[in-house]
Amino acid sequence: MAKPDLELRPDETVIHDGPMSNVISKMHIQGGSAYLTEQRFMRFKQSTGMMLLIGVIAFLFKDKPDFEVELGDIKSIARGKQGINKNVIMMTLTDGTEYKLICAKFDKWMQAFAEAYVANGRFSFNSLGVDQWAIQPTSQTTA
Repeated sequence: MAKPDLELRPDETVIHDGPMSNVISKMHIQGGSAYLTEQRFMRFKQSTGMMLLIGVIAFLFKDKPDFEVELGDIKSIARGKQGINKNVIMMTLTDGTEYKLICAKFDKWMQAFAEAYVANGRFSFNSLGVDQWAIQPTSQTTA
């Protein structure tokens, strides 16, 4: 898969990245990759239709962004399942939108999310028990 043309903001760095599939429905799983920075989570889809049409040449084209989420817009993250696969990130946004994402190494992604929220400084990544986390604004007082 071609690496996406990632446009980072000033003072933004990639904390973690890797392959990540988006579960659209039980019968439709879309391959792709994901990038986590201290500001946002970005998911890029792989153009599988183009690959089927023109094969290897499709790898020369850039992936298209599927979605991106500001870290503060994530309400919770939990481990889910897809069949027998337990490397599934269940991400719920503050507006109620839900994403079911299959990753290669769930624990590495959760460690990366914890690091991203620490680096962000405006939100905390709080464990709610086994394999479930909530994101909350940090209580910072201004003088």
